[in-house]
Order: sequence, then structure tokens, then C-alpha cells
Amino acid sequence: MYKSESIINNLLIEVDSLSYRITNIHQAYFNTSHVGLRDRLFYENKNISQRLNEIFSIAKVLKNRNNENISFSSLLVEKCKRTIDQKRIEKNLFFL
Repeated sequence: MYKSESIINNLLIEVDSLSYRITNIHQAYFNTSHVGLRDRLFYENKNISQRLNEIFSIAKVLKNRNNENISFSSLLVEKCKRTIDQKRIEKNLFFL
């Protein structure tokens, strides 16, 4: 395994965990009425969004360095895109 593949694998694992955390944040947000907890969940959701955007930009750079159409970096870019799109769809849930 090359160094870049190891980095991509670690980023894929991180995107998975961030995706699960986003789902848990949304569930917790709607199951609580505590204002302090809601503020913390909202702030954490914002931080996760920033981290996903960072990983997405790293993934695009790694994909551009690779000349293969099907690769781990392409998978990472696609997974980031889908997670960010899912987050955008669910973003409106905070403002219901």
C-alpha cells in the first residue's frame, strides 16, 4: 500500500465517522429541549461541516494527482460529495 493510499483510507474512515456523527447530532437535536445542548450540537455540526470541506479539498487534490479513473481518491471524492450533499439537505432541519 502506498503512502497516499494509506492517507486516503484514513480519510475515508474519518468521513464515515463524521457522517454517522451528523446523523446522531440531528437525532439528538430534535430529542432535546435543553437550549445549551442544542447550541453545542449546532456548533459541533458547524465544525464537522468545516472538516468535511477540508477533506473534500484534500481529496480533489489527491484525485487530480492520479491519472486513473477508478481509484481510492475518486471514491473519497464521491463519498465526500454525497456526505456534504446529505448534510445540505438536512441543514434545514435545524431551522424548523
